[in-house]
Amino acid sequence: MRRILPGLALLIVLTSPVSAAEETPSPDPKSSPSIAGLNVEIRDGLVLASFQLVGALDSETRTRIASGLETTFDYRVELVRRRRFWPDARVRQHRILTSAKFDSLSRQYGLTLKLDGEVERSSTTDRAEEMERWLTGVKEVSLGMASELLPQEEYAVRVKADFPPRFILLFIPWDRDTAWVRGALPPLPVTEHEPHP
Repeated sequence: MRRILPGLALLIVLTSPVSAAEETPSPDPKSSPSIAGLNVEIRDGLVLASFQLVGALDSETRTRIASGLETTFDYRVELVRRRRFWPDARVRQHRILTSAKFDSLSRQYGLTLKLDGEVERSSTTDRAEEMERWLTGVKEVSLGMASELLPQEEYAVRVKADFPPRFILLFIPWDRDTAWVRGALPPLPVTEHEPHP
């Protein structure tokens, strides 16, 4: 019995809430990343989406950027057709990657935005604020031609951000992916937007 008690005491200490809290604080849901300001519009025949990611640039991410490691934020954007008694039908899906890499020699941030694997935009800046806006703010990304949609149907755009998992106590995964956020597509004028055969 004397041999069992020390092991049992150690197990209680390691699994107690106080011990776990001292090792790694529990994640605060309020500090989790989220998508905000989703805006969907039709301009010059294109469906355009803009949105912002908030709560993602924590101290760990900023330290990674400052060290010169390329940092990428991964967004999923879907155009869906609303159905009354069934789940929405996905019409289009896109993946947007915003990336930043700090060059310690030039003191410049190299910035890229990829849409479905292709570089859509690129830039450089020496301002950390501009770099952060690039990573977290997606503006007027084209989701395709509005003329390919059915005017009598209702559509919406939904967006989420995906993150690699972090771990609490080295083995408990903490899922930081954002929830889906939806924005309605403006009505399509019948006279200007006709479906392709």
